[in-house]
Amino acid sequence: MVKQMISKIKVFRLFLLLLVAWAPLSYGQQPMQSSRDISDAELEQRLKFIETRLGKLNPNARYWQHGWTGFYTATAIGQPILAVNEDDNDGETNYIVGTVKSVGGLALMLLKPLPAVKSYDRFQSIPAQTRAERMHKLEQGEAMMRENSERALQRYGWKRHLMGIGANLLGGAMIAAYGDSSDAVTSTAVGIAVSEAVIWSEPGRAAKDLDDYRDNFRNAHGTGARNWRLVPMTGGIALNVSF
Repeated sequence: MVKQMISKIKVFRLFLLLLVAWAPLSYGQQPMQSSRDISDAELEQRLKFIETRLGKLNPNARYWQHGWTGFYTATAIGQPILAVNEDDNDGETNYIVGTVKSVGGLALMLLKPLPAVKSYDRFQSIPAQTRAERMHKLEQGEAMMRENSERALQRYGWKRHLMGIGANLLGGAMIAAYGDSSDAVTSTAVGIAVSEAVIWSEPGRAAKDLDDYRDNFRNAHGTGARNWRLVPMTGGIALNVSF
């Protein structure tokens, strides 16, 4: 019994390594260009705008980050205990696979935390006594807004969804091979539902914050690259293009 469980754990450990290796470890970021000829009054307005928006984003970002981190931690701890106490081989397999998926989810939460969680505190810690320091703070604040926006838009890309679906299909295949096929279907469906819940519950207002910033301060141009995304709307989708 113990040898059989150890054998399964080795196989599922390989599954976990593949899961974590598959996920990109960083999000691309391009600095936003800002004019160094802006007046002191506009500089203060920009800094205040960024401070306000980062501050409003922070609480929801913390709830999301700590909430899902806690969820994955609890399931990563609880399921091994259930596996050890499980007399049925099929149930044991199901719990082991669930543990691996929870550990993988926890690893992703820790390796790729939501940047908005710390953006406000990072922005507040930047000195702003002289104009040069305030300009530097502005550049850093703009970079934070762009980073938060890019992370928020990840939900509309295929990579995160494909990773969640693929990992759960692989986990289901493991359960089907070593346990019960009906458990495999249930585990796969629940796992995909959880991964989608994680993606779509992530705070998304950072993208609108960046658009509002550019609308309010017209010379806050991007790098010149064209970025596009599909945004869901009632009755269909809309193409949003930014420069």
